[in-house]
Amino acid sequence: MKTRVLSCAVLVATSLLTSCGPSTPERVLTQPPGPARTGAPLPLDQVDKPLDLAKFDADPCSLLTKDQVAAAVADPPGDVSAFRKAAAPIYGCSWVAPLGANATASKPAKSPRTLTELSESAARKADMFEPWTETSIEDLPAVVYHQRGSTDDCSVAVQVTDQQMLTFEIIGKDLPRNYWANDRCGGVAKMAEAVIGNLRQK
Repeated sequence: MKTRVLSCAVLVATSLLTSCGPSTPERVLTQPPGPARTGAPLPLDQVDKPLDLAKFDADPCSLLTKDQVAAAVADPPGDVSAFRKAAAPIYGCSWVAPLGANATASKPAKSPRTLTELSESAARKADMFEPWTETSIEDLPAVVYHQRGSTDDCSVAVQVTDQQMLTFEIIGKDLPRNYWANDRCGGVAKMAEAVIGNLRQK
């Protein structure tokens, strides 16, 4: 009888430990996001349909929805914080996941402000942005490149008006909840596509 009571007590204790332990938050997306829809390279200064940047200037941190933060930054996105950058030389927003990704959308206020200026910069001439790949996102000229001498970090710059580009990057040593941990350039392109698409919708 004592053995049976003891066994029941152990089972109850085990059950309580199991049910009271920390639960893993569920992902927002039911499946990994698909890649950004990039296109053929365009002349770096060709902007047939310039973006209205009023929304970016007013509230850049509103330019990713919850699902888009999950797709590009971290899923689940519940603890991702958005920080607005409102001082020169860069304006924009950073979405930061604790111990994870730091994703930033920026509007440079000083040169290089365009893809042409970026391509002619001293850093570019010194091969500091290699590998450098020209493409297009949302029918706008774009460049995928690397900084800091490391392919672990990736940047995307998109020419959005005749005088202005937007830049995007994801940095971080470990990206445990980022779908693009092994393809950072794919993640940056996905973020750029989302921000530009939301700007087009106004």
